[in-house]
Amino acid sequence: MKCGIGDKVRFLNDVGGGTVTKIINKTTVAVQTDDGFEIPALDSELVIIGQGDEKLKSIIPDKETTGTKTVSKKPISAANADIKKHSEPVQLVVSRKEETDPQGNAIGLYLAFVPEAPSKLGAGNQTLYIINDSDYRVFYALAIWNSGNVTPLKSGILLPDSKELVKVYGNNQLNNQFVINFQSIFLKNTQYVVQQPEYSDITINPIKLCKDSSFIENDFFEQNAYIISIADSKQEELLKQITNEAISNSIKQKDTAPKPKVQKELKLDTEEIDLHIEELVDNHQNLSNGEIIQLQIARFETALEGGIRSNSTKKMIFIHGLGNGKLKFEVKKILDTKYSKLKYQDASFKEYGYGATLVYIR
Repeated sequence: MKCGIGDKVRFLNDVGGGTVTKIINKTTVAVQTDDGFEIPALDSELVIIGQGDEKLKSIIPDKETTGTKTVSKKPISAANADIKKHSEPVQLVVSRKEETDPQGNAIGLYLAFVPEAPSKLGAGNQTLYIINDSDYRVFYALAIWNSGNVTPLKSGILLPDSKELVKVYGNNQLNNQFVINFQSIFLKNTQYVVQQPEYSDITINPIKLCKDSSFIENDFFEQNAYIISIADSKQEELLKQITNEAISNSIKQKDTAPKPKVQKELKLDTEEIDLHIEELVDNHQNLSNGEIIQLQIARFETALEGGIRSNSTKKMIFIHGLGNGKLKFEVKKILDTKYSKLKYQDASFKEYGYGATLVYIR
């Protein structure tokens, strides 16, 4: 239930709006429209455009007037109420039963953009929500980064399994990238396990807000929404399991005897040299990038010199891979300067892609 008594709301599936005057049940509230009529409405089909006094403001129909009035802040009961009529309305803070937080330690915290017109992404308004799918209450603060400082956007306390409207963005406000700063603390109204506070900067890319693929089915809205995960303990546990499985599989693979490499059929006058560092040394973990490239170049020149002295070798294929292109650049540089009489080209794309160079010895 996101709506509270006193909230100003508008209808999602109809024109107009009004003020919430009554909580009928867990899914339905009574809304007094601008025409003075009180009608029931589903909580999920309302958008809050203005909140009451911490959702504790009680709006009581006044039989003597066509409008509504509120009564004194002094807590009173029905038995000893002594309400005097005033020409000016006064407020009453209504005490309500403290809600008990659910058991468990699950964390689920998200931001969501919901388009006003899903068929016209980029041309219609989009509503930003904060969603608390946790077993905890969340004290949160949202702000926008601007020139090294932040401008407050919204803050408050979000109950477990609830969502709250943050801001409605016009299509002209979503043309440029911006960064939302998010901070939160998890708490309960009973004994609980302490959770790490969240602090993150979330970059909002306007291009993603214009793509249909960014908006997905979800458990929070009846329509597709662009969901941004801030904290998700279930997902973290799943990733840990996946990581542990990957580690176990990797260990098993290392324990298994390696399969012999299938040798390619090469012509008798063609020699193939693999310059990957794994083929040159048994352990290269402690070598720097500079040391690795020196070893690879030394192997290249030694093999090339051997091929030139050989009477039978006519072609040599040097496998250097793609990587960052550094080794391929050095190979071609040496061929252009020290062996300028030799012709060379990229080796067969079908067999090597762009990761090998073919050198014609003679």
